[in-house]
Amino acid sequence: MAYDPQNIFAKIIRGEIPSHKIFETEHSLAILDAFPVTPGHSLLLPKHACASITDMPAHVAANVLSDLPKLSRLVQAATGAPAVNIVSNSGKEAGQVVFHAHFHVIPRFAGDELVALKPSRSSMLSADEASAMLAKLRDSEGAYARTLAAVEELEAQMRAGSITAPPPPASPSEAAAKGKGEAAAKGKGEAAAKGKGEAAAKGKGEAAAKGKVEAAAKGKGEAAAKGKGEADSAGETASPAKGEEGKPFNTEKKVKAKKAGPAEAEAERPIDISWADIRVGLIVDATPHPESDKLYVETIDLGEEKPRQILSGLAQHMRLDEVKGARVVCICNLKPRKMANILSEGMVLCANDATSLAFVRPPDGAKPGDRVTWDGYPGEPVEMKKMDKKKGWEAIMPDLLTDKDGNATYKGTALWAVAGGICTTSVPNGTIK
Repeated sequence: MAYDPQNIFAKIIRGEIPSHKIFETEHSLAILDAFPVTPGHSLLLPKHACASITDMPAHVAANVLSDLPKLSRLVQAATGAPAVNIVSNSGKEAGQVVFHAHFHVIPRFAGDELVALKPSRSSMLSADEASAMLAKLRDSEGAYARTLAAVEELEAQMRAGSITAPPPPASPSEAAAKGKGEAAAKGKGEAAAKGKGEAAAKGKGEAAAKGKVEAAAKGKGEAAAKGKGEADSAGETASPAKGEEGKPFNTEKKVKAKKAGPAEAEAERPIDISWADIRVGLIVDATPHPESDKLYVETIDLGEEKPRQILSGLAQHMRLDEVKGARVVCICNLKPRKMANILSEGMVLCANDATSLAFVRPPDGAKPGDRVTWDGYPGEPVEMKKMDKKKGWEAIMPDLLTDKDGNATYKGTALWAVAGGICTTSVPNGTIK
């Protein structure tokens, strides 16, 4: 399904149309439905541009769905509803009106009769019916998987910068110059071939004449030729061979390999965790945001000349006394952006699952400013401008995970190492963002 970037939800996400915002994360925006079915009816809007769930890449779905339990809990707590319906209409025939993928979270109470589904049929699904449908589903799954894999591979190559546009066609002047060069080269080749043929023919004709005069010339020239030849021979041992007009022959072709400069080498470097400037920090102060009950404004020592101001959506998860004095890790090469009218100069990294959220903690002994590294991913962090332009952080985040022991990893294996230890969390099998 073609995606229209001017749909109303896309405009709300871009801030072009006002909305009643509940919360916002890196991947989604939660708002109140402007035309609610019941009080508290809310929407979760993915920030990724896709018309419906069937168009959504797997990593986008994983990130967006991680925000869905939070919204559901908030709706239930605010309305006192014992249950919720989580609904996504995918396609016109299913009732989709705005073609930007979204999820409805609808509070439900006993006897409200908001959603009345058609009763199930009285007879159980037969084995033959099940087999036939499973075969169709598996065929569809294979085709979908191949298509999705191709799309995700293309996206990965584009993020890594390994797909480049073809060179532009030559201008008329360049084409003319190229034609002249080829013609000149061709002419030189033909002239050389012609010269060789004429020299060979001339040599045969001159051979007979040479024989007749050699006897007479031999006696007179031997003495002089011998002296001159010895002198010339001595000189040749110290002088290079000469061609036409006394110029030295180029007996060795020198080819210099072009060395890639720093910019070219950087351009070829794929996007991975080494792009990120992740450092140990100490939260020296934290205050509630004056305009948002979701945010804290933190002052963080990152080993720089002065502390940074970073905003975090922790107010509904942690008390201020838990935040102040906390040892954390932060990404430091993100473009500064305003959150509820206050500038944030980085991001505090936390691990979360469906039920909890906690700081990623550096090991004992790590001090503010120490940089985190990952085995198998060498390289220095890229500049803030490049990270923003290439959407590097967006490409990296889906692979930031915790293992079964709560250790912070990249792609499930590369541990976050700093100051001789590793970064840990209290959230096993979670995501980091």
